[in-house]
Amino acid sequence: MKIPVITSMGIVLLLLASPAFAVSVTVYWEDRPQCDALELPFPEFDECGWAPTFPYGEVITSEYLYETPLSACPMTDDPSIPNVLIEMTNKSCCPWGRSPIWYVADPETTITNFDGVIGNAGLGDAEEAFRIDSIGLNTPLIFESMTQDNLFEVGETWHFILQDYSNALGGPPHQYDSIGIASRSTGWPPSTGSIIQPIPEPLTVLGVFLGVCSLGRYIRRRRLA
Repeated sequence: MKIPVITSMGIVLLLLASPAFAVSVTVYWEDRPQCDALELPFPEFDECGWAPTFPYGEVITSEYLYETPLSACPMTDDPSIPNVLIEMTNKSCCPWGRSPIWYVADPETTITNFDGVIGNAGLGDAEEAFRIDSIGLNTPLIFESMTQDNLFEVGETWHFILQDYSNALGGPPHQYDSIGIASRSTGWPPSTGSIIQPIPEPLTVLGVFLGVCSLGRYIRRRRLA
């Protein structure tokens, strides 16, 4: 017996959204607002990074562009330390749809536009972190190539600021190719930071699946009419 196409689409969607097929991490966090609060929605996240280290569904590219006079959080900006601009492109991160994302520094990395700390649940290793967006007082996101909504979508390129960036090992600010955050992310080489995205709650994924199924039934009824 053949599986209906629409059901197959739903199964694929669920597989793409399943943490079992992802580089998932359970985090803990603490707000230490320099400008804004972290505002993490829930503790389950996927990490995104460079291929081939990261699998489909979590691939981004990132490049250091140049030093910038712009500040992300002016009240904490040290004018004696340069701010850097990062370009990041979503190759297959957030396959279930547009998503907010957060930057988490490696232990060797220091920044000043952080909103709190994020670490591996169960370990005392929280590192400086912030949501990459253009909302509030901490506004590191200065360019979105697609929808201007502070949500990272497949195919989109962002430019964002790391303020007063430094790395004790001399690593570049765009190096996001090591699996693991905070103490579980190895120092440069090959990493100086991590990019994480929240994993949708199961009910959200189920809702999308049911919506796809309903659309399939509607299409079949139209064809039979």
